[in-house]
Amino acid sequence: MLRLPLTALALLCALPASAHANPSFTLQQAADGVSGVTHQLSLTAGATAETVRFQTLGKPAISGATVDEQTAVSASIARCAGRWARFHDALGGLSSTTTKITIAPGATAVVQTTRSFTQPPWASDTLDATWSITPAQGMPFDLTSTAPDYRGPLGVELGFSVARVSEKVIAVTGTAGTGVNSGKVQLWGYAPGTKHATRLADARVRDGAWRIAALRLRKAGVWEFYARYRTATKTYANDASPCGTTVGVAEAR
Repeated sequence: MLRLPLTALALLCALPASAHANPSFTLQQAADGVSGVTHQLSLTAGATAETVRFQTLGKPAISGATVDEQTAVSASIARCAGRWARFHDALGGLSSTTTKITIAPGATAVVQTTRSFTQPPWASDTLDATWSITPAQGMPFDLTSTAPDYRGPLGVELGFSVARVSEKVIAVTGTAGTGVNSGKVQLWGYAPGTKHATRLADARVRDGAWRIAALRLRKAGVWEFYARYRTATKTYANDASPCGTTVGVAEAR
C-alpha cells in the first residue's frame, strides 16, 4: 500500500540488543512534503565498539560513526524492444548502497535516507525503506521502515492484448489498475514503415478495464501499439504504457 501523511516524526520500533546482538536499533520516519519521507535508523553500541554493515536504496546520510567503506551499485537500465518507451520508475532509479561503519562504545549512530516519488506511483510502488543489516556478530537480517500513507495522485498501470477479428481489423482488451473507474485510454500505433505514431482510438475506463471492440487498420504489416491514460479526476494522473506492443497484421488469404 502507498503511504505518506502530513505527520511529524513517528517512532515505529526499538529492538533491544538481545534481539540481534549489539548494537540496538531504532527506526523513525518523518514526512517530507506530499510525496516523500525521510527514514532514520539509529544504532546504539554496547560496552564495546560495534562494526556493522548495511545495505539500502539511495545514499544514506551518516552521523555519529566512522564510515569504513561505502560502495554504490547503479540501478539497471530498462530497455524496450520497439520504438515506444516511457519507463515507470516512481523512485527515480535509486542506486543500492552498501556501507560499513564503526560505532564507538556507548555511542549512537544516526543513518538517514529519503524516499521521494519522481512520478505518480502505481499501487505496487512504496516509500518504505528496507535496511539489510550484517552485524559483526550474529546472522544478517532485514529491518523495514514503513512509510505513512501517501495522499497524492496515483499513476495508472496499463496493460492490453490484441486479437485479430478479420482482415485488418483487431480487438483490443486492456486493464488500467484495480479500482480505476474514470478517465479514458487512447490507443496509439506506429503503422508499418512509418516513423511517427498516430492516435487510433479512445476507450472509457470502467472497473479497471477498457476495450476497443473493432479497430480497422489502414494497412497490413507489423504495427507497434501503446496506450495513454488520460485522467478525469484528481485521484489519478496521466500515464502511459512503458513499452510498445508489436503485432503482425496480415492480409486476408
